[in-house]
Amino acid sequence: MMNETNKQPISVDCILVCLYFTALPLTVVTTPWGSLLKLISIPIAVILGARLLLGRCHFTLNYIHFTYTVYILYTVALLLMYRNESSVTITKDMALGLLMLIMISVRIYNEREREWMETAWIIVGVVCVIAALTSTESLSKTESRAVIRIFGFEEDQNHFCAYFIMAMLVSIKRILQRRKFYPLYILLIILSFYSIFKTGSRGGLIGVLAGIFVYILLGMKNIKSRIAITIVGVLVGVAVITVVFPNLPEDVRERYSVESVMESGGTGRFEIWGYLLNYTARSSGRMIHGSGVFSSNEILSKAGFLNGVAHNAYIQVLSDEGIIGLFLFLTVIAACLIRTVGRQTLYVCAFISLLAFSMSLTFYVFKPYLNIMMMCAMTFEKDLPENVLRTTQRGDQNNV
Repeated sequence: MMNETNKQPISVDCILVCLYFTALPLTVVTTPWGSLLKLISIPIAVILGARLLLGRCHFTLNYIHFTYTVYILYTVALLLMYRNESSVTITKDMALGLLMLIMISVRIYNEREREWMETAWIIVGVVCVIAALTSTESLSKTESRAVIRIFGFEEDQNHFCAYFIMAMLVSIKRILQRRKFYPLYILLIILSFYSIFKTGSRGGLIGVLAGIFVYILLGMKNIKSRIAITIVGVLVGVAVITVVFPNLPEDVRERYSVESVMESGGTGRFEIWGYLLNYTARSSGRMIHGSGVFSSNEILSKAGFLNGVAHNAYIQVLSDEGIIGLFLFLTVIAACLIRTVGRQTLYVCAFISLLAFSMSLTFYVFKPYLNIMMMCAMTFEKDLPENVLRTTQRGDQNNV
């Protein structure tokens, strides 16, 4: 099977997509002309669009494209109600993200191209591990959480942890397949956990573990796989407990205790959630259509909060876009899960990991959310109805 896959061609489209995925950590790097990732994305989108118009590739649409388009159109329409510089910028970036999602995920890719894309995610994990290992800066004199910088630009700790989702899941997949150099994938997982612990991000740790846990439950089809992943899990767990955790500063270790979470009140997020929910509920209009994209910044600022966002994707959408926006947002989530369940176990688990992150992050222009949604929206030759039917018929003949 692998020999047949190695003979499959790699398209220009796939190479461009791999370049785009690999550039994910550059999100935070800014230039005089905007984000470096955006500067890389624009020519990629232009080339992909031109190839699509010239008929250089086969393409197909699905309900992820439809639901996300409807959600973005609703978000754009809200600018008629509430508009400032920040809301316009965020909405424009969301629209550009939709365009990128369509350009990348409407194509039909082969299995070798899937391998290349998953390798691109591994490269993202390696780059992030290097960034974490070379970080020597602390958040403050009293807080030892690592400050992660990409080419000198500081990255949010929670966002940084989300970059490891796909890299760790792909590593587990390749370990189970006993790929060449599979011990290096084990090492990558251990170093990824160290990087996450170093940031002190509790939400990041929970998010990554959620995806791994579900992947173990759904992806292990036989006893051998379950035994293998159990052995790997024990080895990684021992390494984390005996090597990684003891080397963390004491105040960072304490952040992961239950007592620390209760005392901090979720770092003030519980109060923000309560205030935004109460504020939205006091007006029927706000409940229906929200207060406008990124209006939470103004609302929370007037209330004396230092944070301008909800740090919760669902409360953020409800506050900004009301019940209508929340319904459309949940429809996109449902579409991603429904399309990948039973077809792409790794990708559905990556998306479930994102759902765990959604309890502490806002998703409007969150690049890991958009890029993993792209993976869910992609169509691979193996999953086309006619190929699934052919594989099923072959299996039935073998059973006769």
